[in-house]
Amino acid sequence: MEDHIDAYWGSRKAWESLPEKAAEMDHFTDWDAVVLIDHGYDETKPEGELTYEDMKKAVEFRGGTLLSTAMKKGGWKTKLSCRCAFGHTFKTSPRLILEGGHWCYECERTSWNYGQRAKVDPFFTQVWNPLHKEDELREYPKEVNELDVD
Repeated sequence: MEDHIDAYWGSRKAWESLPEKAAEMDHFTDWDAVVLIDHGYDETKPEGELTYEDMKKAVEFRGGTLLSTAMKKGGWKTKLSCRCAFGHTFKTSPRLILEGGHWCYECERTSWNYGQRAKVDPFFTQVWNPLHKEDELREYPKEVNELDVD
């Protein structure tokens, strides 16, 4: 069950270094700490002021390219064409990207490739790198995706 050990503890070595009893573990205590993350655009703007340039910056901050050439100002539901860092093209809305946290459907459909994604996606890097080693690149294939469900 090496794949499960890797997924939950990062490695067999990390798993084997755990203390025998939970009471002997160093427990997290800083529950009030707030870690702000950059979303790649000016979040202080009123919702109706979101522009094409804001979305271009946000998409590039996710390692992608905004293929659409225009967007209605404040158009949070506007379908935009994008390309991820791995070359997949997809259409999505600013709302799904900026508030829903969604990104490339193809990348998410087949596996979790978070280590590779963190190397090309500054947005994702800021949440992945503090918790993972630089060489933690294992890809976890998905056994089921939304296309398999009736």
